[in-house]
Parts: sequence; structure tokens; C-alpha cells
Amino acid sequence: MAKVEELPVVEGYEAEKKTISIMKANVLSIVLFLVFGALCGLVYYAIWGRVELNISSEEIIRNNILLLVGLVAGIVVHELVHGLTWILLSHNGFRHLSFGVMKGCPYCHIDMPMVKRHYVIGALMPLYLVGIVPLMVAFFLGSLLWLLLGVIFVVSAIGDIMMVWAIRKEPADALIYDHPSEIGCYVYHKTIQQ
Repeated sequence: MAKVEELPVVEGYEAEKKTISIMKANVLSIVLFLVFGALCGLVYYAIWGRVELNISSEEIIRNNILLLVGLVAGIVVHELVHGLTWILLSHNGFRHLSFGVMKGCPYCHIDMPMVKRHYVIGALMPLYLVGIVPLMVAFFLGSLLWLLLGVIFVVSAIGDIMMVWAIRKEPADALIYDHPSEIGCYVYHKTIQQ
């Protein structure tokens, strides 16, 4: 469980809570996995043609072990990429980061508000590095293992995508504070100065 913390007070700003349902994210991820997976499979097939499924039991075992290692490594790297990107963009130390598992989902939390652009970049960076890059490798090398990992990690970024979509209309000068115990954030709007 994520630690409970006080919502930071930012002078001249008022906070608005924006969260998404984990159930909605999970349902959407299943749909996305089926649709996006099929689309990527078609692209792969268009590039590489027929897929050879006549492989030995040793290759099946090896591929399953590689898949398991890739999944575990990808989960860890996904959360590290969030944290490292936010730290690099906000120029703050690692003491502002926390990692854990919330409602069965791994998470990275940064305990300070940041400008919207930095929050969005940090939220979407794992989608690119852990999802899109493996897909490009799969299409380039003709690797079904990389294809599967790429699809899984694009789909695993659905919560991040939904959160960025939820704040897409927020003004550029809004500050974003990552929610410490739910999938979402607080948006800090500038208050009108009298």
C-alpha cells in the first residue's frame, strides 16, 4: 500500500483530484490487448510472412523462460523509467520517489508537484521505451518474443495513457501532483489573484 501523505500546498494554486478506475483500466487493457495485438500481428505477418511454429520442446522452454524474464524485467524497467524521467526533468533527488505495489499493480510515485509537460513526458516514457521500442525490434528482427513483449508493455501503459488523456485539456501552467494511493493525480490550477 502506498504511504499516506499530506497533499502539498502550493501558494497561488488550488488542487483538483483526477483519478481513473482500476477496473475501467483493466477492461480497456483487455480490449486493447486483443485489438492492438491483432494489428501488430498483421503488421508482423505483412513484413515476415508465414510464422514457423514447428519448434522443439527445448526452444519452447527457452522461449517461455525468456518471456518470463522479459516480463519481470519490463515491469521493473517501466516503473524505473517513470521515476528517472521525472527526477531528470524536475531536477530533484531520488528521495522524492517511492516504488511499490498498489491494488496488485506496481507503481512509481513522485511526492512533489511538477509542470504538466514534465508529468506527461514521465508518464508516457515507459510506453515508448518499454513498449514501442520492443515492437520496432520485433518488426526489424522478426522476433515473436519481442513482438509479444512489445504488445504487452504497450498495453500495460494503459493507465498512464488514460491519465494523460484525462489531463489533456488542462492549461500548460497547471502543476500536476502524482496521486500517492490511487491511479491518478491532482491538478493544481492557478487561482485568480485579486
